[in-house]
This record gives sequence, structure tokens and C-alpha cells, in this order.
Amino acid sequence: MDKISAKSAHKMGVVALTLVTASNMMGSGVFMLPTNLAGIGYISLWGWFFTIIGVIAIALIFAKTSLLTPRNGGIVAYASDAFGPFVGFQTTVCYWISAWIGNVALLVAGIGYLSYFFPQLKDPTVGCVTAIVILWAFIALGSLGARVAGRAQSFTASCMLVVVLGIGIVGWFWFDPSMFSQVYNGTGKSDSSAIISAASIALWGFLGVESAVVSTGQVDCPERTVPKATVMGLLIASVCYVGSCTVIMGLVPHAELVNSSAPFADAARYMFGNTAGNIASALSIIACFGSISGWLILQSEGPRAGAQQGLFPQFFADVNKNDVPMKSLIFTGVLMSAVLMMTASPNLAKQFEVVILMSVFASLLPYMYALISLPIIMMSKKINRGPSFMFYSVMVVIGMIYSIFALLGSGTDSMFWGIVMMMFTIPLFCFVAAGRNKKGDDILYLDKKS
Repeated sequence: MDKISAKSAHKMGVVALTLVTASNMMGSGVFMLPTNLAGIGYISLWGWFFTIIGVIAIALIFAKTSLLTPRNGGIVAYASDAFGPFVGFQTTVCYWISAWIGNVALLVAGIGYLSYFFPQLKDPTVGCVTAIVILWAFIALGSLGARVAGRAQSFTASCMLVVVLGIGIVGWFWFDPSMFSQVYNGTGKSDSSAIISAASIALWGFLGVESAVVSTGQVDCPERTVPKATVMGLLIASVCYVGSCTVIMGLVPHAELVNSSAPFADAARYMFGNTAGNIASALSIIACFGSISGWLILQSEGPRAGAQQGLFPQFFADVNKNDVPMKSLIFTGVLMSAVLMMTASPNLAKQFEVVILMSVFASLLPYMYALISLPIIMMSKKINRGPSFMFYSVMVVIGMIYSIFALLGSGTDSMFWGIVMMMFTIPLFCFVAAGRNKKGDDILYLDKKS
């Protein structure tokens, strides 16, 4: 009983998990979305509309699946349950890559914001070293347990909400409808093409909606906490995104907004002056780096579930006294440091761009597998009749249509490198299967033996 209490003491509750989920979705993305969408024009509101419908369907499916089969690893574990070990392995690899590459992007973006106050960080070497030091500081923080990391992110998420909700609510008093309607479609392409582009950009803002589900192993009373945190986190992010992006397009002149590197700070300056802009920039930096805590949990929980099933090396499942898979965090920390050093050289920037393109596809593949997993799991549990099954079947169709829609909108490069990554998982899985066979375990029946 003492051991159970000790473990629970290091786990997150519904408030912390809701803020982690909302923070992971928004991360650094929210701070640049107004600039990205301003280039498309206010037709992007339609992109928000379709994206929110699609993401609500995805969130409801993830929450329902977590209620039916609470599992460490969440969506990556569900794929293995529904489709077997190979798909489970492929999904775990893809999600793991997507998570830690996303964390690298957070670090790079955070250093970019920080360079506003410390121009010397624009030097590639100085910026790289600073990013690596910050990364390992957050890994050290993560070693103390999910509850400590959750509390830290609750504070940084609060900083983000102050900026985003502050601009999104108070900014309406300065909102200029004529400025907002300056550009309807600035892409030079058809309206449908512009809406697809806006929806694709908006989707990246909601990546992380699965945070609560994937973090199940680090959550207290997951049966109640995970569904609540998923839905509430999504609602918070939706209100923040749509409200703030709309307001800023009616606050900052279009020509200035499309070239802005800190749209929230620029909006605060237009409202209250330079001091307010500096405060908004500082809070944005805190929020950006704060998202790293939640993503560290995500990037370790997927491989942890895979290791428990025998799909990943065992060290990914080894935990410290705070129930944190530290060996996994250290391993991915080394990989992230290597990528940061690669990006510090202008000659290797193109290579990093390729990795980012792969992560785009990598984030959508687990989503689609997890969506299709729900009706399969419901049928296996004999829940294949009645309004509940029909409702979630419709949600699966909506979620799949939107995922394919967003995948096509992400561009041919993303799809190409994503397929290359998927093909690479085939020989990797062969090594896993060979290793299990040497131990006398049948890879086809690992779920029954694990």
C-alpha cells in the first residue's frame, strides 16, 4: 500500500493534466499561428472551422478508447491491441520520432524568442549550447516525476494563457473590422486551396490532443482523469487559438503581421505600448520552454509501452524511484542534442528540414491507426450495437476524413519522407522478431505472453 501511495504521489491530477494537454497543443505553435494564417487571409476562419470539427472527433475517440482500455502509452498501445505487433511497433516508432523532433523544434523556437532579449543567441554556436543546457535541465526536472513536471508546466501554461487569453479577450476593445477584412484570400490560389492550407496549418496547432491519453501511465485515476483532461484541454486550446488569431488580424496591419516574428508581442504593443510588448515576449518565452516538460513525458511513454510489449529494447521501460523511464529520456536527450548540433551549422539546416518533414507524417500515422482501433476494440468487447457504437463509428469516419485531408494538405515532401520512414520500420521489426525468437518468444503472440 505504501508503494502504491508513493507512486500516486508522483502522478498528475485532472487540473495538471488538462494544462499539460492544452500546453502541449499550443506550445510554441500558438505564438506564430497569427503570422502564418495572416498570409492566407481571413478565409482561414473556414480552416479553423473544419479543423476544430475534425479534432473534436479525434479527441472524443481517444477519450472513449482510454475508458475502454486504459493502457500505458495510450494511442500507440491501442494500435498494437487492434492490429498486432508490427503495426504497434510502426506506430510507436513514428510517434516517438514525432514527439522528440517536436521537442527539438520547441527548443529552437524558444531560443529564437530569447534572442529578442539576448542578441548574442543568434550566433549558431551560442544558441546551440544554450538550447542543449536548457534541454538537460528539463530532463533533470522530469526525473523528479510527472507530478513535479506537471506542476512546472501548470505554471508555464498559465503564463501562456495570460498572453493568449489576454490578447484574445481584451484585444476586442481595439479590434478594427476594416483591418481584419483587408485580405480575404492572400494565397493567389483558389478559395478551396486556401482553406486546405489553413486547415493544415491549424492542425499542427492541435497536435498534442492525445497528450492525456499517451500519458496514462503518469496519471492518477486515469479512467476519470484522462477523458476530462482531453476534452477540457481541447476546449481551452480552441478558444485561445480562434479568439487570439482573429483579434490579432484586426489589431496589427496585415503588411506588418505577415512578417512578424512575435505577433502577440506586436499586438500587445499596439494595445498598451512597448513595455506590454516586452512582457508579452517574456511570458511567451516561458510558455514555449515550459511545453518541453509535457513533451518529454510523451516521448518516453510511447517507447515505454512498446518495451513492455517486447517491441522496444527493455531499457525504455526501466524506471527510477519516481516511476520515470530515465534511461529512455537520456537516450532521446542524446539524440535531441545531436540534432540541435546539426542545426547549429547552416550547411546542415536542410537535413533538419528533412527530419521535420518526416515528423509531419509521423504524427498523423499514429492518429489514423488509433482512430480505426476504437471500433475494433468495441467489437472485441461486444459493444458493437446501439447508439454509442454508431456515434463513435461516425466520429471515426469524420476523424479519418480529416486526417487524410490534412495529410494531403501537408505537401508531397511530407508524404514522401513519411513513407520512407514507414518502410524503414520493416527491417527494424525483423530484428525485433529475430531477437524474440532467440529468446523462445513468438512475436505473433507477444500480447498474450507480455
